[in-house]
Formats: sequence, structure tokens, C-alpha cells
Amino acid sequence: MKHGLATLPDVLEARSATAQADYDLQATLGAEEIARGNLATALNVPPDIVIRVQPLDELRIPDSISDQVDQAIRRAFEQRPDLLAEVAEIRVADARVKEERAAYYPNLALNIIPSAQSLFVLQEGFPWGHTTELLGGLSFSLNWTVFDGGARRNRLTQAMADARAAEARVSVTRNQITDEVWAAYSNFRTALRQRVAAVAFLEAAAKSYEAALESYKYGVRNFLDVSAAQRTLARAQSTDVLARTQILSALADLAFRAADSIQPGARKGP
Repeated sequence: MKHGLATLPDVLEARSATAQADYDLQATLGAEEIARGNLATALNVPPDIVIRVQPLDELRIPDSISDQVDQAIRRAFEQRPDLLAEVAEIRVADARVKEERAAYYPNLALNIIPSAQSLFVLQEGFPWGHTTELLGGLSFSLNWTVFDGGARRNRLTQAMADARAAEARVSVTRNQITDEVWAAYSNFRTALRQRVAAVAFLEAAAKSYEAALESYKYGVRNFLDVSAAQRTLARAQSTDVLARTQILSALADLAFRAADSIQPGARKGP
């Protein structure tokens, strides 16, 4: 505006954009502090401790996934601790049913009671004498409850109900795991596609800025055109960073839902 190439509304618009950018920067810095506090809490360390986070440029960003969704779901069924715990409850409930059914049959018990006796004697004119005897008892007992007022039937019914309830809980958990893995798998694939679009956006914005700057040097474009191209390039760079972080977040979520371990650089996909 000092050189007569812009108007006051252009200056005010530039100031407004600067204030908006500073506002977004402060919000991002605050979110970073909160994230560091959450990380410190997860690590059980003081929140003010300095934790070095590996820069995003040093991380290997996956560009594909080798597994199919059914493979991830199958691994989740085999590895999820919550599902394994409920499957163990089914085994306990089935064992309880067998125990209650066995109460209808007679009970044969075998009792063996061994007993050893030692005797030392001393007779005048003779040395010490010692005798040892092994005694014991063997008994059989047969118990059969003929009538108990329906107590066995009630216990068996309750045990069978508990077994069905355990199976129902496992079924619900399996459906929930399937839905979680499917959603995490879809989010990861979406993040991969968004990264491809972000890379194309960044390349186009970089070329547009270079062209605008070159045209400005030859007097074909004005400074506002260059500034607009520069803002577009900055937005494209931010979009690329966001796309990379979304891939890593989606990968971590998919690994968590499938109970996989994350090993950076070991493979492209979970």
C-alpha cells in the first residue's frame, strides 16, 4: 500500500490472516502440551518431564497394507485378551455343567488307611529285639442320592444358564471386535488414500508457487498473487503433515484393535 500497489482493505485482510494464523498456532501449541501430558501420564512420569519425540520426518510412513481385513479379524479373535478371558469363562461354565450332571450318578469311594508299627523289647540275658508290622485298612463306600427335593436339578439349570450366558457374552464380544477391526481397517485405508491426495496437492501447490514467483519477477503477476500461492503452499504442507500423522494414528489403532505389536520399520502394514 505504501507503494500504491495495494489498498487498505488488502492490508486489513493481511492483518486478519496473520491474527488467524497466530490463533491457530497457539491452539496447536496448547494441543501439543496436552498430548505430552497425556503421554507422561501413560508412562507414569511427571507431566513436566522432557520427553523427546521422534520427528515425523524420521518415521517411516507406510504406503500400503499387506493384510486383508479378514486376516486382521482372525488375528484379533486369536489375540484379544478380553475375548480370551471370556472364552475361558465358557470352559469354566462347561466344567460346572459336567460337575452338576455328575451329581446324578452314584459316587464310589475307595479308602486306604496304611499303618506301620515298630516294637522294641529287652529281655534279661538277651540283646534288644525289634519287630515291625505293616497294618492298614481298605474300605469301599457307595453313595447315591436318590431324592434331594430338586436341588440338583436347580443347580444344573443354573449352571446351564451360566454357560449360555458366557457363550452369549463371547458372541457379543466377537461382533464388537469385528466391528472395531473393520472400522480401524477402513480408517487406515482411507488415510492411505488421503496421503496420496495430499502428496498430489503439495506437488501442485509447490509448482503453482514457483510459477507465480517466476511470473512476479517478470512483472506479469503482482505480489498479492504470490502471497496467495504461498498461502496455498503452506496449507498443502500442513495437509501433508496431517495425512502422515493420520496414517500413523490409524495404524496404531488397527494394531490395538487386533492386539498386534507395533515394530517401526519391520513391515509396511500391520
